[in-house]
This record gives sequence, C-alpha cells and structure tokens, in this order.
Amino acid sequence: MLSPPQAKNEESASKDDHDVASTTHQPTSHHPHLGATGLASIPEEVNEGLDETSRTHHEPIVIIAAATTAADVNDSGENSNSAGVVDVDEASNKIHRKVAQLAANSYQAASKKSHVLSNTILADLALVNIGELTIGKFLGSGSFSDVHEITNVAASGDDNEDDNEDNGNLNPRTLLTKHHERTESGTYRYAIKFLRSIIRSDMQRYAVGTVDLVLEGMFLASLNHPNIIKVRALPMGGVRSLLQKEKHDRGYFLVLDRLFNTLGEQIYKVWSPSCPEGHQMCIRKMFGMLPSRIDLKKRDEDLAVRLKVAFDLCAALKYLHSKNIIYRDLKPENLGFDVRGDIKLFDLGLVKELHPNDKDIYDNYKLSLAGTPRYMAPEVAMHEPYNLSADVYSFSMLLWEIVTLEKPMANYTYAQLKTEIFIDGDRPPLKNVFNKKMRDLISLGWSQRPKERPSIDAVYDELRNEFLRITKGNVSEIAVAHDRRRSTHVARSANGGVSLKHLMSVK
Repeated sequence: MLSPPQAKNEESASKDDHDVASTTHQPTSHHPHLGATGLASIPEEVNEGLDETSRTHHEPIVIIAAATTAADVNDSGENSNSAGVVDVDEASNKIHRKVAQLAANSYQAASKKSHVLSNTILADLALVNIGELTIGKFLGSGSFSDVHEITNVAASGDDNEDDNEDNGNLNPRTLLTKHHERTESGTYRYAIKFLRSIIRSDMQRYAVGTVDLVLEGMFLASLNHPNIIKVRALPMGGVRSLLQKEKHDRGYFLVLDRLFNTLGEQIYKVWSPSCPEGHQMCIRKMFGMLPSRIDLKKRDEDLAVRLKVAFDLCAALKYLHSKNIIYRDLKPENLGFDVRGDIKLFDLGLVKELHPNDKDIYDNYKLSLAGTPRYMAPEVAMHEPYNLSADVYSFSMLLWEIVTLEKPMANYTYAQLKTEIFIDGDRPPLKNVFNKKMRDLISLGWSQRPKERPSIDAVYDELRNEFLRITKGNVSEIAVAHDRRRSTHVARSANGGVSLKHLMSVK
C-alpha cells in the first residue's frame, strides 16, 4: 500500500514555473479523496499555477456576520446578558442555521432542473452520527477538506436486520459496521471527508465549502459506476446536523470508499522508469539497434496495463457524458486507486449538469472558467462557451501522459501555456507515442477545434479495441465491462431508501 502524499510534488514546487500568484487555495497535499480544488475566483490576469484548480462557478454566497452587540443577535435583547454581551451560542446557531438553509436551497434549486439528482429518494445510503465513527489517522488535506480513515463504526439497531451475506447484499448501515476493516490486509475500507478547521472558522468559506460538500455528496449518491468513487454515508439528519452543537466541530461530512494512491503517484513512482519503453529498449536505441521481439512484447505488456487504466477512466467519463454531466477537472490528482487497483474518479466539486435548453446555436454552453490549466481545453481557458468536448481534450492530454509517462508542458510557465497552447495550438510531441492508434486518437482528441474532437463514446470504442488487440483477447469479460459491481459486499436499499425531504430540510 502506498502512503498518500504529504506535500506538493516537485514539479509544482517552483513558484517561478508553476505556483499560482494567489495562494488562497493551494492544497497542503494531494490526497486521493481531495484533489487540489479551490473556491476562490482567479482573475484572468493572474498567472494561474498549471496544476492548481480554478473555479469561478459559484455565485456569491452571503451569510450573516457574527453579532458584535446584543442588538445584533436579538433586537429585544433576550439573548444577551445584563451587560449587553452577545450570547455566543445563539450567534453561532444563527450562522449554522443560515448555512444549512443555503445548502438545502442550493440542492433543491439544482435538483429541480436535474435528470440526475434525485428529489425524492436516495437508495443504498447509510445515515450516521459522527459520534458513531472512530476517526483514525490523517490521510491528507486539500484546500477546503481534510480526510481521515475510519477505524470503527458503532453498531446500531439496523445492524440486526436479516442481511444476506451469502450473496454480498447488505443493509447500508450493516456494511459500514461489519465490514469497515479488511481482515486479510488489516486496512480500512472507508474514509471521512469534512471541512478543515480553518475553513470552518471563516464564515464565508464555511458557507461555500458546506454547499459544495453537500452537492458533491448528493451527486455521488445519485451516480453508480465502478470507476466513480462511492459515497457510503451522510450525516444523520442531513443539513440539520449542522444545527447540533456536538457536530459543530466537524460540520457536514461524507463517508467514502478509501483510496490509496493517485494516478500521479502511479505514473511517476510505479510505472515510470528512466526510459518509458524500458531499460533494454533504451540501450538498443542508444546503439542504433532495432528492438528485439522480447523488447516489443514487454513494451506492449506494459502499455496494456496503462491502457486498461485509461480505458476504465474513459468509461467513467462516458457514463457522466451519457447523463449530460461535464467533469471539468480531469487530472492525475483527481484519480485514485482502490485496494483492488481499480481506478476511481473522485472530487466531483466542479461537475456541471448541462441542460439542452441552455445551449447556443453552436451546441455550446456559457459556462464559467473551471479546471486545471495544464489539462484545460483552450476554449475554457479563453473564457469562450464550451461543451462536453472540453473533457475529451483533457482526457487526451491525460492519455498522452499515461502513454509517455511524461508530464505535459512540464517546463512551461502559465504565460507560455496561454500563448503557445491556448492561442497558437501547440501540443506536446507525439514522437514517444509509439502506438499509432493512440497517436492518432490523442491528436484528434486535443484538436484546437472542439468540433473536430471525437465523442467520448468514440474514444471509448477505440481504447477498447486497442486494448483487446494488444492483449490478443486474453482478458476476462469483466475486464472490459463497466456495468458490473466489483465490491465483495454491496449495499441494498433499506426501508426504501433515504428521503431527500428528510435530508434537505432545516425545519
């Protein structure tokens, strides 16, 4: 098991080359559950860090300021003492109530137009009090959230239901309680994600972060794909949990499947040798020798492993696009591996459901700047309308990285990126992409013209065909199927599911 990174990687360590001028949203580490998302709007003129997420999609959220006088809390003075000092508990409760209402309103507004977000029932989801969770070691920290492992889940009355463990179907709560630990490996299955204390101490960021976390949890609960991280539990009472004093120290939280390393770690710590084609191949190339049959076989075997990861990732994007959801922040730090080695898409903080009535005559949508510059489509970076093809561009840049084991535009400043990539249309060299099918696919996918890019469905088919060709069909059916569960235990709906009216009501 690889440990999650505890510091920014070397390629983003130089402020001259990569760091963003504004440091308000830099993460302290890239943990698989967190990514590098930030909530601050970044002006166009700021030299954005190539690996930092930009997000300007939030409307301003205004919440009440902390009361400074008794009159600010209650005009009648009922909640102040005789000296006119503020009742701190009452002021705090008003803030938490306001944030809870904002989160509920945001979800209700989003779900009214949505074909994805449920406005009735969420199935296969447990509700837990944070006091029932034993929170273990710190795993990582992002710009807004911390992630810790969960080492125990207290039993409840629901755990006594007649669950059928023979076929792996369990009540969602039972799944958490009885199977939080993998006994054979001594690792834990689940992690908890909640806002960092420094965020919770700032009212504005606390409000924005809570709304984000609520919406992310609801999107994850509404989606079902083997290569998208699964949310297992939400706070008992939903947004009302924010009103309970004993929960103020953590705020809203998500219980997620635990991931163990990012795609970035896999590329640069596991896959990447000194030469992406292998040591023996390097020696032969140095002396002008043709690669041997063994060299070529090893090269194809290594490529097959990496193409399987790209193929699975493409399947997750295909699933999202089938629901008119654009991901907008595809990069190695937002992709992680579970204990089985399956790739998972996580951090849905920038996903956007597209509605046909909102598109223009060119089939584009007027959306905000969002994503990470290194992987961002030119039309997004240049503040132009865009559509699902922006994800295809990002995937193509990532596919180049997976195939070549090199960081795209590794030594570029943001100014170079803007001029040479976004405006002039330059791209990383394709000479190290020795597989012609992949070379052609990447070249089309990162086209400067969005309409020339293939759909994610077409990319999926090409990857599937090439993976089967390289492996000569010697793979199981499940390896190329993305409509099957891979977990040993699967949660089944309990009592018909969880009512959204219950979760999203502040009353």
